[in-house]
Amino acid sequence: MRNFVKKGIILLVIALTLFPLFSRAVQELQREEVVVKMGVMQGPSGFGTIGLNRNEGYLNSNTRVEMSVYPSPNEVVARLVNGELDFAALPTNSAANLYAKGVGIKTVATVGEGMLMFLTNDTSIKNWDDLANRKISIPGAGSTPDQMAKIITTALGFDYESDIELDYSIAAPAQVAQMLIAEKISLAVLPEPFVTLTLNSNKNVSLLLNIQELWQALTGSGNYPMTVIVVSDKFVENHKELLPVVMGAIEESINWVNSEPSEAALLIEEVGIMKAAMAAPAIPRANLVFRRSKEGKEAMDVYFKVLYGFDYTSIGGELPDEGFYLDY
Repeated sequence: MRNFVKKGIILLVIALTLFPLFSRAVQELQREEVVVKMGVMQGPSGFGTIGLNRNEGYLNSNTRVEMSVYPSPNEVVARLVNGELDFAALPTNSAANLYAKGVGIKTVATVGEGMLMFLTNDTSIKNWDDLANRKISIPGAGSTPDQMAKIITTALGFDYESDIELDYSIAAPAQVAQMLIAEKISLAVLPEPFVTLTLNSNKNVSLLLNIQELWQALTGSGNYPMTVIVVSDKFVENHKELLPVVMGAIEESINWVNSEPSEAALLIEEVGIMKAAMAAPAIPRANLVFRRSKEGKEAMDVYFKVLYGFDYTSIGGELPDEGFYLDY
């Protein structure tokens, strides 16, 4: 009888010990799947996050990323504003603009650095002195290529409103590249992968100026942050515990893309960002990086101060405060 009672007590203790574990496991299994909405643009800013689409977007058993690709920053911005997106890859100054307007976002990482070049097919243009009185095609007024072209030409001693002509008549980088290849224009500022495409498509096209090198000489700092990942305040409020999960997956994705460009390029084409044949050779020159906000803050501060001094409206009229940066 004593042994029976003793065994019963032991079994009861075991049951009471294990019940919370079983209960927690059942709750985990029953937990509703969280779908993380990510927005990226067509082009190199979408390269780094493409690895999130592996495993059908699942980061773990209960968290899945749903990635949408948009043709322009404006479309990504619109969906952030109306709450359709949880995360997005954006031009750095666009993120600052949104924050200045009171949109509930934070910057969590830098994922792309500068990759802009002055290109020419005119053999009479040998160096920057030859830019005087020339027309330079810029893909998009107010874009990062536009801002950097103005900053660099000013630093070189030109008045971009009178000494040179910045031409915005062709808005899409792909079209600017094709016009340069066809020699219908002679000078342009382009980002990757269009730099690689243009250089590989016409032997008369050459690299005139590396904007990144000029930026570093001008500021005494490293490269400038061209693309950042932002997260909505609502997502942080509702799913703060998933922030390290998502950002860890983005870091892993960038490392994978950099180490496996050919494989990554196939996925880039599959989701509609760009043709694999165009993406693969450009990835090594796309300056894909991963720096958490606290690590990339110094470079962003330098970038914002230069933009503010040059044209304060380009970042929303004010320098971002500490609330712009979110660590996790």
